[in-house]
This record gives sequence, structure tokens and C-alpha cells, in this order.
Amino acid sequence: MTSPRITIEEPRTPGYPVVKRTALGQQFNGAVLKSESRDRLKRADDGSMAPIVKPNGKHAQEMVVTCMTLPGTTAPAGLGEDESIPEPGEIVRLILKGKSFGDWIDAKKVLPDGTVAVGDIVSHTTASAQVYDAQGNESGPETTDQAVVDQARAKGRSVGVYGPLTLRVPAPESEWTPRAITAYRTLTQAETPRPSAGGPVAAAHAPAVSTPSGAGYASQYDEPPF
Repeated sequence: MTSPRITIEEPRTPGYPVVKRTALGQQFNGAVLKSESRDRLKRADDGSMAPIVKPNGKHAQEMVVTCMTLPGTTAPAGLGEDESIPEPGEIVRLILKGKSFGDWIDAKKVLPDGTVAVGDIVSHTTASAQVYDAQGNESGPETTDQAVVDQARAKGRSVGVYGPLTLRVPAPESEWTPRAITAYRTLTQAETPRPSAGGPVAAAHAPAVSTPSGAGYASQYDEPPF
């Protein structure tokens, strides 16, 4: 009789889609579910991933903000080359590094006690771009011309797309706040290891939250429903 196979390695599942900054004029609105800082990594010559070390010897950091997408978002999100504009209610990751990380820290100052809470609104708009040379140095001034961005990328140059980032508490009685809280609880429960019968520790991603009726708003000048 063949003994049952008992798996000891937990299968790796892909993370949530990452918000991309692919062009000027893109907007992302999200309800914050969680945030955490981590080391920035780069691929070493041997193919392994190693932390990026700053001139002062410290590891460079980035902020990973897990969000529920809100109406008005036009920035795409995805993993690898597979990307699309996320629907309201879809859970994504906003990764902030360099200047954007600093903008996050500054934006927190307007919140009560300077701390971020579940459901707080993060908004990010791509307004300018910086072209970099092969050594990672700035090549020319910042630009607000999409044609310049496209030309640089066509030449294989690295381009950073930046813009203002804001944080605020949600509007009173926003229907998105309880949805964010529900998603947060599901997310944290999914991250808590649970033994599964005869198998590996179970871990599941929080499902995307269904979109409420009237999720969109007619004009950029209308009051956002969050």
C-alpha cells in the first residue's frame, strides 16, 4: 500500500497586481488596507537578489501599500507584462521608492496623530518624468512631455514617472470605508497560517470586493464618493 504524500513546502502564489506608472497624467485612488517597508532588491551577477546598499551603508527601502482601488483610477496595474486598469474594489499594491517614499512620509503628517488607518485615501497622479542614463544618473531636466518619455524608452533609457501623492481620511459615511475594513480583515486572516488537513499551511489572498452601484462619477469636477 502506497503511503500518502505529505507536502512540506508551501506553494508560492503570485502577489496582488502592482500599480504601474507608464505615462503622464495617470491617476490612482485607493483605500489603504495595509502598508509595510522592506529592503529594495537588485539582481546580482550570480542571479540572486541582494539588497541595494546606499552610500551610507544602509539598505535602501521601499514602501508597499496594499490598497482597494477606488473610482477615478486610470493607472494600470499588473504583474510582469500583463496589465490593465483595475476596477473599483480590486486589491492592488502601490510600491513607493525614492522620492515617492519620501512623499508618503510627508503626506502622513496631515492625518490624525500622523498615522495611517485602514480606509484612509491615498491618491497619486503622474505629472512629470525623469530620464536616467545607463549609470542611473539624471539625464537632462524633468519633463512634462509624454513624447520625450516615449522617445527615451524607445532608446532603451530608464524613465522614472513621478507626481504628487496625498493621504487623507475618508469622507464621512463613505460606503468604501466598511468595504475596506472587510477587505482588511479578510486580508489579515488570510495571512495567518492555518493548518490544512494532511497538507501544507493554507494561505489565500483576499478576494476582490464587489463594486457598488454607481461606483463611477460623471466628471473630474464632481465630488468623489470616498
